[in-house]
Amino acid sequence: MTAGTPNWLQSGQGSLPPQAWSFAADARLADVRLARETGDVLLSDESGGMYLIDRRGRVQALTRTSHDVRPVALADDGSAGAAVLDGTTLAWFDRQLQFRWTRPLPDEAVGLAITSHGTHVLASLANGRNVIYDADKRLLVEFESLRPLRFVQFLTCEPAIIAAADYGFFARYSLDGDPEWTERLWSTVADLAVTGDGNAIALAGLAHGIQIYDGEGSSKGSFVLDGTAHLVSSTFVKKRWAAATLEKQLMLLDSDGDLRWMVTAPDDIARLQLSPLGDWLLVGFATGRVVRLDCA
Repeated sequence: MTAGTPNWLQSGQGSLPPQAWSFAADARLADVRLARETGDVLLSDESGGMYLIDRRGRVQALTRTSHDVRPVALADDGSAGAAVLDGTTLAWFDRQLQFRWTRPLPDEAVGLAITSHGTHVLASLANGRNVIYDADKRLLVEFESLRPLRFVQFLTCEPAIIAAADYGFFARYSLDGDPEWTERLWSTVADLAVTGDGNAIALAGLAHGIQIYDGEGSSKGSFVLDGTAHLVSSTFVKKRWAAATLEKQLMLLDSDGDLRWMVTAPDDIARLQLSPLGDWLLVGFATGRVVRLDCA
C-alpha cells in the first residue's frame, strides 16, 4: 500500500481529489468490487489471486488460485462473496476468501451479482439463461432473458434486479425472474450503475455518453462527455456519478451531470466504484493497481 498524491492528480479541472491509498496486485486486474456498508474491497487478478482490502488499504485476506477468477461479487456487508472460475464454475466464499462451495454452470457466465447481505447470488449466462442460488447452494430460480445479461444488480431497498445486455435491451426483474418492465436500447452498453433505491439508473453508452433513466426505465436524458463513456458508478441515492472514458478521462459529476472535477489517468481504467455517500471513489486500473480517491 502507498499513500500520497501522484502527479496525475495534480492537474485537471475542478477541485482535484487527493489519493488516500494505492494497492498493486501481483498481475493485471481481473475484477474489483466494493462492499458499500463496510468499505471493504474485493480484488482479483489475472494470475488467479484474490485480495480482500479494508477501507484503509490494508490486506485482510489473500487467496491464490489456479483459476481465472472473474467476474466477482461482494456483499455490501462484506460477509460473503461469489466468483466465476474459468468462465463456467460458480463459487461461493466467506470473508476469509475460503471457498465454501462450487457449482458447474451449463454455459459461460457473463454477469454476476450478490444481494446486500450475502444471501443469494445471480449468474447470467451467455445463452440467455439466468440462475439464482442461495448461500446453501440451492437453485431457487431459473429464467430466460431476451439477450444475455452482461450487467446485473440486485436492488437494496426492493426485491428486484436491474439488468442490461451489452446491446439493445435492459430490464427490471422480480426475484422470481418475472420481468417488471423491459426497454429496448439503440446503443451499446459498456457499464451499468443503479442507485440503491433503484430510482435512478445510468448506462455508459460509449459515444452516446451517460444515459440516465428513472426506476421505471423511462429516459431522463443524458450526460455528454468529452470522450467515449465506458464506465459509470453511482452513490446510494442520486447524489453523484463517477464516470470514465476510453481516453482515460476520470471525472466526478453531480446529480445533474455538472462536472465537479476531471483528471487524465495514467493507465486504462477498468473499474469504478463510488462510495454510498460519494465521499470517496475506488478506481481500478487494468495494470492491477487500485487507488482510493477522497472526494469530499
